[in-house]
Amino acid sequence: MPAARVPNLFLRLCYAALGLFILSAQAQSTDDTRFVIANARFVVLHEMGHLLLNELKLPVFGREEDAADQLAFSAFFVLPDYRDDPELPNYLMDIARYWRAQGARIKPEKEKIYSWDSHPFDLQRFYNLACLTYGSDPANMKWVLEETGLPPERALYCDQEYQQALHALHWAKSHFKRPQELPPMPISVHFEPLAHQLEAERDFIEQVKLSGEIEAIAARASNSFNLPRPLSIQAMSCSSSDAYFDRRNGEIILCYEHLLHLRDIAKLVP
Repeated sequence: MPAARVPNLFLRLCYAALGLFILSAQAQSTDDTRFVIANARFVVLHEMGHLLLNELKLPVFGREEDAADQLAFSAFFVLPDYRDDPELPNYLMDIARYWRAQGARIKPEKEKIYSWDSHPFDLQRFYNLACLTYGSDPANMKWVLEETGLPPERALYCDQEYQQALHALHWAKSHFKRPQELPPMPISVHFEPLAHQLEAERDFIEQVKLSGEIEAIAARASNSFNLPRPLSIQAMSCSSSDAYFDRRNGEIILCYEHLLHLRDIAKLVP
C-alpha cells in the first residue's frame, strides 16, 4: 500500500480472485501468493479504517495513519475468515515484511516520505506491525523477535499495544452498530474499464469482478455499521500505485496498479 489515505468497510479483497491473480501473473511460489493476499487485504482494511474514522467521527488521539494501520491489523482478529486461518501469523508477518521491503527500496521523489509527512516512515510501520504481531501471542511468537530484530525495550510492551488496538476496534463496533430497525446504508461497488497499458492483466480483473467478494463484503459492512450516507468502492486504473478514501465523494479508490505493485514487492522479499 502506498501512502494510503482513507478506507472502506469490512472489505476483504477476495481470497479466490487474488489467488487467481497471482497464477495469471506468473507468480513464483506459494509464499508469493500468500504475501500478495495478506497485503491486498491490509490495503483495503487500512482504507476501511480511514473510512470508519471519518464517516463515524471516531475519536483519534495521535496520527490518523497509525490509527488506520491499527484498525486494519485488529480486523484480522475480528473477521472470522481471517481469525480462524492457521496461516494468520504468517499473513501478519507478510504485511510487516512488505514495509521492510518498501523501506529498503530506492524510491522516486514522488513516493518518498519526509519527516513532515502525515504517514510514518516505512521502517516505523514495519516495527509497529511486528510489535502488534508479537504482542498478539508473545508465548508463541518469539520467532517474530528473531526475524525482525525488534529490541526487548519495545517488545516488553507489545502485548499492551495489541490489546489497546483490539479494544479500539471492539469499542467502535459496539458504539456504532447499525440499529436493527434502520435499513442498511448501501455501499456500491464499481469496476472501471481497464486502461490500455494494463490490458495484459484483464484476466485478473475479470476474476475479481466475477467472484462477487467485494460486493459481499460491502454488504456486510453496510449491515454492520450505522453509516451516515451512501458510500462506494471504485476499482480503477490510476496510472500509479495507490489506494485512498475520497472524503468529499464518500468513495474508496482502489487502483489496479497497486495490486501489481504488491506482486513486484513479493519478488524482493527473502
